[in-house]
Amino acid sequence: MAKAMRRSPKARLILILAALSSLVGGYYLGQYWQRRPLTDLSAVVYPSGLQIDYPAGLTIPDAGGTPSVWRLFLVADTREQACSQLLDHYAFVFNRLAAWPSIQARLRLSVLAYDRPDATSLDTFVGGRDWVDVITGDTAQLDSLSAQLGILPGGGHWCSDTQANAILVSPERANWALIPHEQAAIMARNIGTIIDFVE
Repeated sequence: MAKAMRRSPKARLILILAALSSLVGGYYLGQYWQRRPLTDLSAVVYPSGLQIDYPAGLTIPDAGGTPSVWRLFLVADTREQACSQLLDHYAFVFNRLAAWPSIQARLRLSVLAYDRPDATSLDTFVGGRDWVDVITGDTAQLDSLSAQLGILPGGGHWCSDTQANAILVSPERANWALIPHEQAAIMARNIGTIIDFVE
């Protein structure tokens, strides 16, 4: 029976170092790829987040106890057909976020409803989507929050292309980005990449 050749200690050390360097190199390449530059995104990203103060009179839902909830804020009139269509578009965005399941589970679409819908109108507008929070209240309070977010409504063209952008706010109430209204896949990529970067 032939005797198996054993590598010298020097050869074994070189193999171990090569294996370790490939692991470390792979880790850092993966981190680099995962944290692609934010400048490649179509979203307007704020470098360190802008702190938001929710007006005292507005009730922001707690999202059923889900920890670390991120919010996409937008303004709407729930009676407008364009706003219902915009909500349908966001359903596609949330569907595309399946590539980021932990983010998808913690993201809420927070609609600032200026028309103060009653319970029936609210249910009709939301249509059973559990990722939508409709926030309503006094117009001055909604204006205060909308102004801080940079999405103060103007004109009466509810949910038009110029008023369909959303603002991404972290659990710490920091405004991190303006997410432009565009294809669902692009919006989902913007949202997922920004949240990955911040966290």
